[in-house]
Amino acid sequence: MAKFTHTKHGDLANKIASYWQKQTERETKAESWFMAALALGSALEAMLYAYFIIWTGDEDPAKDQRIPGDLALFDLIGAAKHADLMTGVKFKDEFGEHAVEGVITDIQHVRNNIHAGVALKNSFDPEKFSKKEFKRLHGIFDALLDNWEKKL
Repeated sequence: MAKFTHTKHGDLANKIASYWQKQTERETKAESWFMAALALGSALEAMLYAYFIIWTGDEDPAKDQRIPGDLALFDLIGAAKHADLMTGVKFKDEFGEHAVEGVITDIQHVRNNIHAGVALKNSFDPEKFSKKEFKRLHGIFDALLDNWEKKL
């Protein structure tokens, strides 16, 4: 995992991202695929927060931005696309090769099903979320993470 340090927010963001990555592993071992996907989405969100809020283009930790209360994962993914954090990153599944920037929102959409209203609207049954579906999301996450570690 890419680490963003030297600030109070940076250290906490690292802890939060690490917690969710470990929780993903625990849920995977328990074969609780939807919960593992939720944890994976939370890890993605924490890592994006760390990148955009803690390191907003300068190396001076004293210039950390205030964390807005209404910033959503959708906004963070959009900013990551705009900042070229996903450009050139490829993900391969049984349907072929995809640009990560085109499929990263799949993690967000699954994670949003934690809300009962969203799940009902989407006719989403968490008990039917499969290992295969989780593995696909994890592959997208891993491709993005590998790219970030190369860039940072």
